[in-house]
Parts: sequence; structure tokens; C-alpha cells
Amino acid sequence: MQLPDSVQERLRRIACLHPLARVQFRLPDACDFYVYVKGAPNDLEVVSEFGQTEEPALILEMANHTLNAILAGHLNARHAFLLGDVQYSGDRELAAALAGLFPAQGKEDDGFGEA
Repeated sequence: MQLPDSVQERLRRIACLHPLARVQFRLPDACDFYVYVKGAPNDLEVVSEFGQTEEPALILEMANHTLNAILAGHLNARHAFLLGDVQYSGDRELAAALAGLFPAQGKEDDGFGEA
């Protein structure tokens, strides 16, 4: 899965706190993939590969539409977790850091028109 540039930039921000951490995404209704950041601090590259990785620091499981809503900014990652739409296992600090990188847009910015 090719992640949008804005998402890759967000992932680079936490790479110094969690170097070489691999995050496994399990999507029961789509292809599983994993993400990790590699490279020197001034030249980081976000790599995403289809399939399973060995010993991920964090495993996130959710529906594909949930992931898409989070990436688009229509669903707050923390709210999705609290609602049970996202399950995780592994590094709690990394999970919290990732959730903080994906805030939802305000109602006026959600692209769905007026409420």
C-alpha cells in the first residue's frame, strides 16, 4: 500500500522515538501490510510492504474503510479505538503516538457539507 505523502511525513516525526519499529496493519477486508521507517535522521524513508512482518512492535487491526477514514481525516484515530473500530496489541506508547498523528478535521473541514 502506498501511503500518502502527508501520512509519510507524520510517520517520520515519530521515527526518532521508535527507531526501526515495524507496525503491522491487519485489514480483514483488504490486504495486510506493514510500515517501517529507515535511513539516517536527516534522510528518513517510510517503507510500506504488503504481507506480514516478523516481530512487529505494534499490530493494528481494523476494517479498510476505518483506515481510509482515519487517513483522510474524517475519523479521529483515538475515537476509532474507543469505539472498538481499531484493536491493537504491542507497544502502547507507539500506538498512542500514532493515534496522535491522525486527528480528524473539524466539522467545517470535513468535506461533507453542513451538518
